[in-house]
Amino acid sequence: MGSNRRFLGLLALFTLLYLWGYKTLLSLQPDFDFSLWNELPLQPCNLLAALALLAAATDWRPLKTFCLCAGIPFATVALLMPVDGFSQVPLFSVYAIGFYGFHGLVLVLAVSFGTLRVCRPRWRDVPGAAALLAGLGAAAHGVNLLLRSTVYPQANYFYTFGLEGNAVLEALWSLLPVPLIYELPLLLVLLAVCALAIPLSRLGPGGRER
Repeated sequence: MGSNRRFLGLLALFTLLYLWGYKTLLSLQPDFDFSLWNELPLQPCNLLAALALLAAATDWRPLKTFCLCAGIPFATVALLMPVDGFSQVPLFSVYAIGFYGFHGLVLVLAVSFGTLRVCRPRWRDVPGAAALLAGLGAAAHGVNLLLRSTVYPQANYFYTFGLEGNAVLEALWSLLPVPLIYELPLLLVLLAVCALAIPLSRLGPGGRER
């Protein structure tokens, strides 16, 4: 188990370095409207990569449950429904290698929490994971409000003000067009993934996480 956690920690560190390299190269692209205030590491997958590093080094089970059960849908949606500017780009461009490479790494990182037996979620871990998701969203919304009132009126970390082009978030916004609040149903997605992960984690040798 210790070697698996070290591997996850190294993978999380590599993912963060990959993100840094990707953002650095992105800032050098003449055709990309780069703004530092729009590229802070505060989007869901950015935060998950950072939290995965912490989760690999600690025994806080709700955090590990969050990395597994929120990381999978976060990264999957990003890969299947990329934001504007990344949906139709050349395969070997900085945009494609950076965006899809990073989110692919986040997906591998999240899945690895389960496949390497570092995280075997329990139902009593789910409220903490849900609270963490809600807390991160609220904190990101606070940053958005601060940036919008000062230096960057378009700030939209965690997509708390909606996201055009993403079918899931557009549908939620149409039902409840209130910033941040419209994302509350995403807690049900987290619950659904947990409901699948909990029994699956009990399969195979060793029934419980040490």
